[in-house]
Amino acid sequence: MSSLIALGTGGAATAATFYLYVGVKGKNKIKVADDHVPYWAFGIGLLAANAGTAFQQFAGIGQQLSDSFQGNASLGEWKVGATAAVLTIAVFGLKPRAWKDALCGAIAPSLFAAAGGLWVLPTSIFSGLITAFIG
Repeated sequence: MSSLIALGTGGAATAATFYLYVGVKGKNKIKVADDHVPYWAFGIGLLAANAGTAFQQFAGIGQQLSDSFQGNASLGEWKVGATAAVLTIAVFGLKPRAWKDALCGAIAPSLFAAAGGLWVLPTSIFSGLITAFIG
């Protein structure tokens, strides 16, 4: 046994996504508060980065979002870190909405990794911890 919980990253991403979906609906025994959705989604995004091709679309969404800002000449020079900052402000500055927070939280790890610098710290630390437990 190479990990504490033998799920694998693909299995863990699927289970966490299903848990989030069931918990947000709130009509079952599992309940996820709207304030907790970004954290769940960030974890799903971390798992998705190491999972199979079914979850690789999260990174593509983040890259397309950043490219759309970078390609806009009226904004001037735009780096990936600016997109990561706007995404973080959208999650924590706006009123909690499950759909917004789930999408932003899931694409955040790929944007943070692409931005580099201090943005990489949460992604690398939590990714290492998660993969050590899940395998």
